[in-house]
Amino acid sequence: MRRISILACILGVCFVSMAWSQQPATNSPIGRHLQHLMTNQVNTPDLTATRSFNAQVNPDHAAKIWELGTYPGGSWFSTLNINNFGVVVGYGDIPPIGSDGFGYTHTLAVPLFGPRSVEWIDLGTLGGLKGWQYGGSISDTGLVTSSSLSQDGQQHGEVWTQESGWVDLGTLADTGDPQYASYNSSTAAHPNNLGTLIAGWSGANGSPDAPVVWTPSKVWMNGRLVTKWKIHKLDTTALPDLDGWNVFAPNDYGQIIGTAWKSDGTMETAVLWNPRADGKGWKLTPLQPSPPYPFSQAYYINDKGEIVGVANSADFSIGLPRFWKPLDGKRTKYSQPIELSLPEGFTGCETAGINDLGDMVGDCWSDTQGLPARWTTTDPTHSEIINFPADWGVAWAVNNNRIAAITYTGGPKCSTGVPWVYTCGGAIQLH
Repeated sequence: MRRISILACILGVCFVSMAWSQQPATNSPIGRHLQHLMTNQVNTPDLTATRSFNAQVNPDHAAKIWELGTYPGGSWFSTLNINNFGVVVGYGDIPPIGSDGFGYTHTLAVPLFGPRSVEWIDLGTLGGLKGWQYGGSISDTGLVTSSSLSQDGQQHGEVWTQESGWVDLGTLADTGDPQYASYNSSTAAHPNNLGTLIAGWSGANGSPDAPVVWTPSKVWMNGRLVTKWKIHKLDTTALPDLDGWNVFAPNDYGQIIGTAWKSDGTMETAVLWNPRADGKGWKLTPLQPSPPYPFSQAYYINDKGEIVGVANSADFSIGLPRFWKPLDGKRTKYSQPIELSLPEGFTGCETAGINDLGDMVGDCWSDTQGLPARWTTTDPTHSEIINFPADWGVAWAVNNNRIAAITYTGGPKCSTGVPWVYTCGGAIQLH
């Protein structure tokens, strides 16, 4: 809960609805597992990075369920993140709905508390090639990240703030380094809670993705002080044989987690970058695998340095929930992946989000269903299906007030949905 009281004093509740941008109708690409959501995409400089979103935490909403459904008149929504002020973000479609049953894809937000509680906020799109949007994550300062098709037809990472709207984060090609001249796409995944680091990757069609982060600096522009973002290629020298990279999330300590793999499918490993003591970049460290499951992926990291993810068999037929914890104060050494239990009747699970209290969320599946699940770092033997009114669902994130963000199908407000196609957004207060 640190920083929450300070931010609550300096941030006002303020929401701006951006103008809608026309684009081709698109349906939800939500997949059964998180790696499908983040990797099966078409590959992705200046902006003001200040406050945009916050909502007042209300302790009277214990054990509450929010069935948000979809944007009014929309057909689907995928909840991807929630900040510590209870603002849910993701992406989904808005009217008009085309003959194929889908509308225009925008980044959307819903505050759970405050004067505009459970009101849908359309953040619009970056524009470019008819404004296609993908993804959505939010910091405690209200900075929203996403990805969009830019004017050159390539996917670019982007950031939204109240002051600037959507701004293109650029790509490695923008650095002017000849070896990255063809890296004209990028993807922005998660920011940290302070909004001072944005994780992602940059590449090009036919080229491997490179791991990147964006960091801010203050500059004067047109008579005012603004924040500009600089892209950095992360170190990969410790794993020279791997040529594919996804970078999912940083924490406020400056640690960054992701996944690296070999394009021939013979290796995949969860990875961690720690800030160097000299302040010159980050040092790459592979996280230990989970025998006899050789493949691993890391999805999120909290401010304690605890990391959640999944261990997979070599053919990906088995996925099991895991987390890693630091073994020393400098966080240079990490534990073996710690096994988490599976709820009765389920054959596989993954952990996708973790808060600073040690609550972990994700999803579990069997041959007939997939449902949101939870664990805790204090008792790895305990697992539980989250009691959300749905036939299918996944919990992508959990904040420090123990509110989990849910994407689901079924229940009173999403009864006509089809899993992974017509999905809805929601949240639940965990006990």
